[in-house]
Amino acid sequence: MFTYVAKTSLKGAAGVTVATGVYIVTYPYLCKQRSEKVVVIGGGTAGLGVAAMLQNEGMHNVTIVEPSQVHYYQPLWTLVGGGLANGKDSEKPMKDVIPKGTEWIKKRVEGFKPEENQVTLDDGSTVNYDYLVVAAGMQTDWDAIPGLQEGLAKKDSGVVSIYDRNTCEKTWNTFNVVKNDPSFTPSNPAKFLFSFPPTTLKCAGAPQKIMWILEDTLRQEGSKARESANLTFLTPGGAMFGVKHYSDKLEKMRVERGVNAEFNHKLISIDVPNKMATFMNLKNNTPIQKSYDMLHVAPHMSAPKFLRNSPIVDSNGWVDVCKTTMQSTKYKNIFALGDCTNTPNSKTAAAITSQAPVVVHNIERSIDGVPLDGGYTGYASCPLVIAKNQVLLAEFGYGGKLAETFDRKNGKWPWKYIGTEGYLQQRFFFVLKETVFPYVYWNLWTKVSEMLMDFGHEQNF
Repeated sequence: MFTYVAKTSLKGAAGVTVATGVYIVTYPYLCKQRSEKVVVIGGGTAGLGVAAMLQNEGMHNVTIVEPSQVHYYQPLWTLVGGGLANGKDSEKPMKDVIPKGTEWIKKRVEGFKPEENQVTLDDGSTVNYDYLVVAAGMQTDWDAIPGLQEGLAKKDSGVVSIYDRNTCEKTWNTFNVVKNDPSFTPSNPAKFLFSFPPTTLKCAGAPQKIMWILEDTLRQEGSKARESANLTFLTPGGAMFGVKHYSDKLEKMRVERGVNAEFNHKLISIDVPNKMATFMNLKNNTPIQKSYDMLHVAPHMSAPKFLRNSPIVDSNGWVDVCKTTMQSTKYKNIFALGDCTNTPNSKTAAAITSQAPVVVHNIERSIDGVPLDGGYTGYASCPLVIAKNQVLLAEFGYGGKLAETFDRKNGKWPWKYIGTEGYLQQRFFFVLKETVFPYVYWNLWTKVSEMLMDFGHEQNF
């Protein structure tokens, strides 16, 4: 579930809120018009959302540094890989989603000079700031697994991944080729492998979401189709999911549906010509080879290279921030959010929608010279697609503490009356994932400033 943070829940904010179904509309008044220059590094979900919110708070000197010409709604790629969405619907020109009134510098950041309040760009020029917001995301290390790039590039390799716009459609195409191959029978089933990386990963539920969608597709085609496929989930971890409450449910479902799991297994290489994947058994450090007909890979990910050696990061290359205020632990006029930080939360778009209002609020507090009182609780949401039309909605905060919007005992009014268990609830959550979330993203999150800035309105979701 996307989360919403009403400004009136943050001390000192001026505004009133009105509930409008699935999101909160905030109408601020008496907003200070501020001249401080805020530079936002990154034009992804986090960067665009913060830039729009800053504009609506009366901070009209906002700059985004982002070299990409296309913006992607990446959560849709799982559905594209499962044949449930069109890849073209996941992209828009960057110029169409940059918030109105924001300066856009179409260059890459090469370095940071926090003592001088400057960032250095790839052409050698510098950009000055009063406040810096780092929303650089994380990078995908496609070269970390030998054979992966070769396999993704080769059409008939059987190697696929929903973690890139250029490869998510290949997942669905490859699945259909294997599924419709008459040589696979219940006595000679096709081998579908789904791997999970040993690194930090954005949307950590995605590697098994695509598995469940494809498994359900086989199931709906009949018992012969399902019995002619052998599905295996391989993860370096010791359970299906990082939060026990949901992991137990997924494990029960895995057993019921006849999906195999091999825990404590890490993919280390792919022999593309022979369709052979090598995994390391982490319990005994023994390599194990597994043949496949389709291999879905969740790639390694890491902090962006331009951040790793900068003075604003920790020893692992992530921006070092206070996990509640999102303020740099080293420089008081630097804030960060999203996948590039060292906050110990699940890296999801829902986490960003909780962090962004906190960052904006605390920047205002910092400008006013008063203590920061906006606090991020670690909230993240993972709509675990468990069938072609069902979602197990996982919502939790720091330490795996449940934070379920729809829970009938501890949920948020009025959503708590919907509940979290049952087929109808899971169908409703799928509609949110498939239809509502993309609409809210494109029409409210990324365009909030264009729609409402002239009226002094703000929408937070």
